[in-house]
Amino acid sequence: MAPWRAATRLARRLAGALAVCAGLAAPLAMAQSPHVVQPGETLWGISNQHLRTPLRWPEVQQRNQVGEPRLLQPGKLLYFADGRLVPEGAAVVAAVEGRASRQRPGGPEQVLAPGTPILPGDVLVTGPDAFVTLGLPGGNRVVLPSQSALEVQAIDTQTIQLRLIRGRVESQVQKQQPGQQFEIRARSMGLGVRGTHFRVRDENGTLASEVIEGEVVVRQDRGAAEPPLVLRAGSGAVLLDGAGAQARTLLPAPQLLASNAPRADRALQFEPVAGAQSYRLQLARDERFLLPVHEQRGEAPAFTAPADLEAGFYQLRLTAFDANQLEGLPGDSTVYLPAAAGADTGRGSATLLSDGRVEIRWPGATGQRYAFELSRGPDFSVLLIDEPAAHVAGMVVGPFVLGGRYHWRARPVGEGEAGAAGFGGSFEIPAR
Repeated sequence: MAPWRAATRLARRLAGALAVCAGLAAPLAMAQSPHVVQPGETLWGISNQHLRTPLRWPEVQQRNQVGEPRLLQPGKLLYFADGRLVPEGAAVVAAVEGRASRQRPGGPEQVLAPGTPILPGDVLVTGPDAFVTLGLPGGNRVVLPSQSALEVQAIDTQTIQLRLIRGRVESQVQKQQPGQQFEIRARSMGLGVRGTHFRVRDENGTLASEVIEGEVVVRQDRGAAEPPLVLRAGSGAVLLDGAGAQARTLLPAPQLLASNAPRADRALQFEPVAGAQSYRLQLARDERFLLPVHEQRGEAPAFTAPADLEAGFYQLRLTAFDANQLEGLPGDSTVYLPAAAGADTGRGSATLLSDGRVEIRWPGATGQRYAFELSRGPDFSVLLIDEPAAHVAGMVVGPFVLGGRYHWRARPVGEGEAGAAGFGGSFEIPAR
């Protein structure tokens, strides 16, 4: 029987006992912050982490309106008690990479962590190669990349108003209902959104906006006589404090060269885009780029991923800048980064094979037997593979139906176990 089905039946069978446990654990749950789902996590493991038993995962599923547990999305916020733990009118930090902080009026600087509530008046700041993803009411998401600052001016179920101080902000906004408002302000401009994916940038003296999906209406502050500028999907404009902004067609999405094979030096080559003056590379752990981990910019369509990123699958995005410094449409793909040349591979490695399977190797000792385990969660509470001990230092697993992060470990057993080291790691399978 599948572990998930067995867990479901057992949870139902012990419903009475669980109700008592739930009552005893209520004070603990009320003191907890929301949990931000990470790639590869399961409700079973999350329930065990926060509620001290994996058998209460159906409660977490029902309270948070999770449909299919096996399709739990990274970045989703999970609550463990009746009622929201975040005050009404607050945003929540869904993910943080690198060092980022918030500044409240009259208060000290505070380092951001997943689950931190963000209130009107807060200013968020990201450092070099740092990223913050905000969860907003209505399922909206905002990503603040490196070297950026954003003020939250107003936020509740009907109104979201943000002010870009410097840098960039990329928004994924759900379709707005009548009476709802989503606006980002920059300098003397207000950008109203109608269900869209768009960017606002104030970089190197250039204020610009580009729309990937949907529509954005750009208005001057009150008193300006110019009619609003409408930016539709595939267009953008350099926004001036005075008149003169015009909608322009964005450059097409650059594409990763088909012949670009994984290399130990992690070099990535792309097809040049006609009219491009420079390019930007971004890497993330998810397809929606709500969990970015790295970015860089250069004049040529060629980049090298940093050696400090662990080996594995990443979502890759490349954009091209035109002569007006408008950033073009994103070219997205999945890339596997091998272990960097000279990197320590003592914990083992995972390599994607041409048939979709993954070959896992570890530096096992001669004559040592190892038991192998594979799981979707880092806590290994639910095992997908539990292989008995064998005199091998490697496994081939897959192919995989579900995308996401998988975790593996090889445990020494038998003679010599006391002095033998275990190995482990994780790898990412792209979503289909």
